[in-house]
Order: sequence, then C-alpha cells, then structure tokens
Amino acid sequence: MEDVVPISYTASGAVVVPGADAIRVAVVAVDARTEHRERISTKINGYNAEMAAIRLEGEVTDVVRESLLVELRSRGYDLAEGGARIEVKVATFYNTFTNGFMAGRADGKVELLVTVAPGAGQPLYARELRGKARKPVQVASGKNAAAALSAAMADALHALFGDPAFIKALQDAGAIKAVSAPENSSLD
Repeated sequence: MEDVVPISYTASGAVVVPGADAIRVAVVAVDARTEHRERISTKINGYNAEMAAIRLEGEVTDVVRESLLVELRSRGYDLAEGGARIEVKVATFYNTFTNGFMAGRADGKVELLVTVAPGAGQPLYARELRGKARKPVQVASGKNAAAALSAAMADALHALFGDPAFIKALQDAGAIKAVSAPENSSLD
C-alpha cells in the first residue's frame, strides 16, 4: 500500500545575523528533477524488490522553499519582495531504502542549485548543494523516508548557510536594494 507523507523541517538553531533585518529576501523554488517526479521513495520487501510508492503530501518545491524560509527567518532576514532573490532548483529529492543483516537503511539525498540575485538582476552567487542523510531503519516506510529526507535537507542548508559567499551575496543584494531605493528628499 502506498504512503503519502508530510516532511517537516526544524530550524538549525542559528543565531541572528547582524544587519539581516535590513535585507529583504524572497525565495522561489523550481522543480528541476528529471527522475522520480511522482514520488520521494519506494517501499521495498525483504529481497530489496520495489513495492509501493511513497509520495509527498504537497509539492517538493513547497518543502524546499519553506525549509529555506525557516532558516532565513531564524537568522533575522526580512522575508519580502524587493531585495535579494534566492532561486532554488531542486535536482534530486529522493530516499532509497536498502536491507541489511540486522537493520535496513534509509538514504536521503537532496541536490539543489541555489542562486542569489538582486531582484531580477544578474546572479551574485551560484552553488550546487548535495545533502545526504543515512538512517538505520527496521521498516521501509513513508515516515522513515520523510525523516531521512528532512535530515538530508538540513545537511544541504547547513552547507549553504555555512558558506560566507552566500551570506555576502545576501548582503550585497541588500546593499544594491538600498542604493536603488528612491530616497526621500525635500526641496528647500
């Protein structure tokens, strides 16, 4: 029987970035997967033969976008249009189960291409991210696939927010926003 599961994401507990509240950030997610677009995993039997599909409740792009928004919000960024624009292309979002002698494994894999640009301008930052997570499991279930994929997403976002070039691109896009915003002036 097929499983349909939600995937929840919890912020990493990062500290607020100084000046982040002055930087507006909008996030767009695009589904660029070429494989497994209709599912996030597949149940297997004791012989590693594929059984039923495991599908996501909702869209993969919504999970990725919301996960990134959770991290940005926890760091104090102003989540609104009109500043930096983060585009996330989801290349892979899939979990593979394998059986073992005493326990099986859930291997979550998330691959993203992240770009940062000032509004509709040219990208200031681009990076491919690969998040992986391996969890021991007894059952190839939707719940276990969701847990592995959530951990893989956390791994990818940890690498993203640990990249000083990403933070600088957000700051630079914010500075471009501040320079291009009309100033209030009075005629004396």
